[in-house]
Amino acid sequence: MAFDILTLEEQDIPRCVDIYFSSFQNPHSLGCWPRVPGVRAWWEKMFRDELHEQGAYWLKAVSTTSNEIAGYVKWQAPKPGVVPDTDLPEWPAEADHSLCNETFGAWARMHQELMADRGHWYLEMVATAPEYQGKGAGSAMIRWGLDKADEQQAEAYLEASPEGVYLYQKLGFREAGKTDTFIENERVKGVWYRNLFMIRPPRKT
Repeated sequence: MAFDILTLEEQDIPRCVDIYFSSFQNPHSLGCWPRVPGVRAWWEKMFRDELHEQGAYWLKAVSTTSNEIAGYVKWQAPKPGVVPDTDLPEWPAEADHSLCNETFGAWARMHQELMADRGHWYLEMVATAPEYQGKGAGSAMIRWGLDKADEQQAEAYLEASPEGVYLYQKLGFREAGKTDTFIENERVKGVWYRNLFMIRPPRKT
């Protein structure tokens, strides 16, 4: 299946939030984000607020057959000499604030520890609609940023949910760290969740 990789526009945001909620069904996502209108509104506002931030590349994979958005990605361009930020946003009222602070805080600190002030391409977010998974949309969106990284001879970095690890390994990422979190609330009944932190060295072009 073929996809065009295009710039994400504000009118695409509702579809992208649909894709996020349908594609991330792991204990962490379900534990953090109840599927209620207030959380959805928070996600849509987050997209709008970050869509035009400096150095951010929001892209969509559009099926050349159906003309439907199959997935989206956010790549952050290198910021040489700048240490990754560890500040966290204000979560929506309905979210599990304790779980969000514990996990996203640990992930931000790991990003800072592993990459320090080395300029790198950061794959901050990527999601593919379930009906398009395994058809090349995710790979195409990720390769867009990896091509940029290779052109600049820069590393690429990401935080990996369990579902994405195999694809990331195929694309050259290697594990650099991990966290394990016990998740238990009204939506998730006592499970361990592992998140990996992965780095890809540049390839010679």
